[in-house]
Amino acid sequence: MRTQYDEIGRSYERLKREMPLARGPERATVEALTGAVAGRSVLDLACGTGWYSRIIARAGAASVLGVDISEEMVAVAEHTEAREPLGIAYKVHDARTLGVVGRFDLVNAVWLLCYARDRSDLAAMARTIHDNLAPGGVYTGLEMNPNFDWDGPLATKYGLTHRPDADFPGGKELTVTAHVNPPISFQACFWEEEPVVTALRDAGFRSVEIVPPVLPADPGDTFWDDFRTNPAIVGIRAVK
Repeated sequence: MRTQYDEIGRSYERLKREMPLARGPERATVEALTGAVAGRSVLDLACGTGWYSRIIARAGAASVLGVDISEEMVAVAEHTEAREPLGIAYKVHDARTLGVVGRFDLVNAVWLLCYARDRSDLAAMARTIHDNLAPGGVYTGLEMNPNFDWDGPLATKYGLTHRPDADFPGGKELTVTAHVNPPISFQACFWEEEPVVTALRDAGFRSVEIVPPVLPADPGDTFWDDFRTNPAIVGIRAVK
């Protein structure tokens, strides 16, 4: 996991800017989930190059700490912060073993749980999220739709191909390709709903909700019909 992200490093920002799925429903869903962030402290796990850390900071968060396993990703985030200061701090660490670094009002994590290789990884990530929240704090996440129909329309036309490589109890191993120029490929995991919800509830969350994605497109825009039929992503909201 560390190696694959260090390798794509600076290319990752292109994915957020160029890929229709990321520019459209991914960003809109994250912004809807984190919309009430003004004046709050935020931990952004799996922050990558700081793309959503910066969006959250610009939305008025009182403080933002971004954490990612990739040294290269964090280096890019810190370079951007130095060039355009928003008061964001960054840290290199594995979310599974981060421990408690604060008591935050919000923990945000976009594409974190899909890098859990087994249920013990899921449990460790869920504990990190929970333990870094203040009482009543909220976790917001974005992941692949756990009820995705693998026989239905895929997300390739929206810039992302998920190719199942192997099944395991509760999910699938995937090769994911982002169709930017040049393409970016990496390994991840698809998780069904039960393992994700169980991990979060076992960590201590009192409520867990799978949130439908937000699609910022005119209802008459037929380009998104396959996504409407079989959404590739969902939001997650859990309250401590």
